[in-house]
Parts: sequence; structure tokens; C-alpha cells
Amino acid sequence: MVQKLVIGLTGGFGVGKSSVAQRFKNFGAEVIDADQIAHDAMKKGSPIFDPIIELFEEALHPGGKKMDREKIAEIVFNDPKKRKELEAIIHPYVYEKIKERIGSSERPVILVEVPLLFEAGFETLCDKVVVVACNSTVKMKRLKNKKFTEQEVRARERAQMAENLKAQKGNFIIDNSKSIYQTQREIERLWYKFVSLSKGANKQ
Repeated sequence: MVQKLVIGLTGGFGVGKSSVAQRFKNFGAEVIDADQIAHDAMKKGSPIFDPIIELFEEALHPGGKKMDREKIAEIVFNDPKKRKELEAIIHPYVYEKIKERIGSSERPVILVEVPLLFEAGFETLCDKVVVVACNSTVKMKRLKNKKFTEQEVRARERAQMAENLKAQKGNFIIDNSKSIYQTQREIERLWYKFVSLSKGANKQ
């Protein structure tokens, strides 16, 4: 039986979590993406498709087989009540799917990328947590390049735990404000630490 170390990866909106996750994947980690699981859950055939449609009928695409995720995002980031109702449906489903993926994985290091890791209680699945951080100037520049307005960014930030609180709760922090080379070096250092931890029974 493979001894596994489960690493949670989280951070604020737009800090570069997915690019960090991809680099860990390049080293050999299995990456489980909570957003991708949630995305797949919004397609016809998913067990939570109908309950979500009941909440967001206006977001159903013509043909009725999938939802307009951008439309749903626009609604929930401006309506905290709707957001909580959606999270109450999606989070338990995503939690169980991640748990299944962890159980079936053959990799010694598994990285679980969850934007709302602490907010949704998903840290209970993890042995250690890495928080990706990025200073606001660099982050805003990157997000504006992706065509996000400042208003959209602020709405998404309000829906999450403050980044400094996430950093306090994590075991490790990766500062993604620096050069690609510096970030890569930090990821490499952590990767070898995680490999070492995965080989020992004591994961402290």
C-alpha cells in the first residue's frame, strides 16, 4: 500500500494557485482540482445538477445540458445568500469526490487545490497546507491582464477569508509575487520536503 501525504493548496483570488499546482504536478504530484470537480458537477448527469438549476434557472444554457458558470458567478458574488445556498450543495459533493480520488491514488504526494479550503473545512482532508500569496499590486496587474475589473476582483475577495488569515493557518507559504525562477526554487524545495515526509510514518 502506498504511503500518501496529502497537501492542501489554497490562497486568495488571483494569486496564481493553478500555476503553482502545475509545477508540483511536473515534479510528480497528483493534483486534484476542486474547481474542476465543481465545473463537471454543473453538467447534465451530475447528481447535483438539478438542485443547482432550481437555484439558478436563468443560468441554464439553451438545450438544458449545462450551466453558464459566468452567469452564476455574477449572481453569487453579488448575493451572499445565493452563494451560501450554492456552497451548501456543491461543497459536500466536492469533498466526497476529493476523498474518493485521494483513496484511489497511487502517488505518494497528492496536492488538493481548493480556493476555499479553510472556509469550506476541506483542510480536514490534508496532512499539510500550502498557502500561495501574492502582493496586491502584482496580483491586480495579472488579473487586469485577464480582463477582470477591480470591482469583480473585490467582490471575489469579499467572498473569501482574508489572505493574511489564510497565511496564518497554513503550514507553508509560497510567495508568488517574485520571479518565475524564485517561485520555482521555492516549489522545488517544498517538493523534496514533501517526498521526504511521505516516506515517514510521522508527518509532523
